[in-house]
Amino acid sequence: MLQAMLVTLATAAAPAPLPVVSVEAPRRIGGAKVRARMRAPEFEGRIEIGVRGRWSRRYPKRSFSLELQDADGGNRNDPLLGMPADDDWILYAAYNDRTLMRNVLAYDTSRWMGRYAARTRFVRLRLNGRYHGVYVLMEKLKLLDERVDAGKGGFLLERTSVRQSRTKDPSFRTPVTRLPVVWADPEREDLRRREAARAGRAVARAERALYRGSPGAWRRHLHGPAAVDHVLLNELFKNQDGMRTSSFMSATPGGPVRLGPIWDFDHSMGNSTWGPSSVLGGWMLAQRPWAERLYADRAFGRAMARRWRELRRAGLEARLLRQVRAHERRLAPAARRDSRRWPAAEHRPRGRRERHVRELRSWLVRRIEWLDANLARLG
Repeated sequence: MLQAMLVTLATAAAPAPLPVVSVEAPRRIGGAKVRARMRAPEFEGRIEIGVRGRWSRRYPKRSFSLELQDADGGNRNDPLLGMPADDDWILYAAYNDRTLMRNVLAYDTSRWMGRYAARTRFVRLRLNGRYHGVYVLMEKLKLLDERVDAGKGGFLLERTSVRQSRTKDPSFRTPVTRLPVVWADPEREDLRRREAARAGRAVARAERALYRGSPGAWRRHLHGPAAVDHVLLNELFKNQDGMRTSSFMSATPGGPVRLGPIWDFDHSMGNSTWGPSSVLGGWMLAQRPWAERLYADRAFGRAMARRWRELRRAGLEARLLRQVRAHERRLAPAARRDSRRWPAAEHRPRGRRERHVRELRSWLVRRIEWLDANLARLG
């Protein structure tokens, strides 16, 4: 009887298996989208699916973009796994993150702070009947009340590198740093010339105020609290791409530019061998475009320090560690199978996943300690 009770308790305590997303495609999925069919909990129907990402295309386990479609091939807005309804989604592979959870942690922390970031769900993907690994089903960044809410006539832009801009929607250059900015939503082809010029002028005014205006002049053109939170998230997690590529910004008509939502945190939280993100200590963004000018403003530094103290009092560290433990437990059975399906190779760190999770937990604790000591000097 005791043994039966123990088995019952163990079964009750075991995490539920990850939901399954099944895709049936008539041919190999590449850069050009392929019509296919998808099944997921409470969804079955047509989709278009294609490989997404520039650098990550070279990984054997690739990420995909999805568009849900109705029977006539039009957009179909559906809520997937409890997330608000829409037609555009992403299946993110997390191939180069053995913990599988860095993006999920960053996006969840942003939402906890009151800033929108993509909602996420861990799933098991089956592709043409074959197990394809653990994926993160997540929202694509776009203008929408439930996603990036910039109001009617607002815009969503992405600042990126010169090389990456060549493979994306048409872009324009900022007036001082000359960095390319890509129209994300609406896309350039959907904008009249006057509308596109308005978005470009808003970004140009913000950059000129940062680099050429008097101290604090940037606040008329750049939303201060959003900038503080965006910078803190990139500093907390030491995101290699922060304020350099995959850096989104939005604005309502006539309103200041808002930095965010955050995006693409796979090379963060110690999962990097490049530049300032390769070491735990030090500032991540101090020499990055725009951030370098924000850091030169002592009032911005004091605002960062005040916001950090708020987050610490609200339980930031304990919450992050709880999230790591919860994801570790939820992912454990499926992640072992994912590791067998996609063993360590180029761009995928070696070693047992459990070790990588322990290292992530330790890194977060020590990074928070560093910020405690150094942000205090700013405010």
